[in-house]
Amino acid sequence: MDETRVGDRVVLYHRDTGAGIVLNPSGSRIWDSLESPASASDIVDKLAREHSAIPRDRIATDVDTYVSALQEQRLIEE
Repeated sequence: MDETRVGDRVVLYHRDTGAGIVLNPSGSRIWDSLESPASASDIVDKLAREHSAIPRDRIATDVDTYVSALQEQRLIEE
């Protein structure tokens, strides 16, 4: 996996499949949270502290959806 930053976005290139993906700013924050092993709950806690105006359940749903998509694309492992 190769990673490049373009402004507030992360661009990923999967060497095995040749697929590329551009993460939006929110996705890029989640990606950054995965640099060290973290549970989805840990990521939700961190984002909820940083974005107190967003309901925690919405953050949890978005993180779960996003992490599942990354796993499906073989960009991260469980």
